[in-house]
Amino acid sequence: MNPVGELAASFAGWSEIIAGKPDAERHFVLDRRGLAVAMLWFVVAILLAAAARSVTGFPSLVQVMLGLIAELVTLALVGVGIQQSLRRLQVAAATERLLVPATYALAYMFVVSIPLQLISAGLGLIALVLVAAMIARAGQVLCGLKSGPALAVAGVCLLVLVVVPAGLYIVLSLFPSA
Repeated sequence: MNPVGELAASFAGWSEIIAGKPDAERHFVLDRRGLAVAMLWFVVAILLAAAARSVTGFPSLVQVMLGLIAELVTLALVGVGIQQSLRRLQVAAATERLLVPATYALAYMFVVSIPLQLISAGLGLIALVLVAAMIARAGQVLCGLKSGPALAVAGVCLLVLVVVPAGLYIVLSLFPSA
């Protein structure tokens, strides 16, 4: 399948995850190649969001690249959070089983948050909470988790999605801007 086809299939997959259909996984390529394609779409979504934010002022290339790196670090730590959560819950599922759909959900979040952030920066948080709910649902459908453990995995992901960018912003603000 090609990257555009995988993106289209991800919409069908998420529709089936939300509907609770256990065979929703057939719409995702749940291996490293599938994760690479999902990350490609994640980067495209980040760049679209950066372009949309440029209406308030054009960011420098360095700012865009640092923002992209920060988001990729956050995504990597979401992957670690998913991996460790599944390990602690003793779920015999590969990390990619949940990380690939979660990466697409995060890409959707960036696109959906574009108009929300143009209205108010706080509205972007709505998309973040929605992504956590989607991750919990994917944990139930794709990994067979009960509600409590699925919410715990989503909580770990939400914590990473909130804390890591804030921490990276603080660390990067220590360096003088050029």
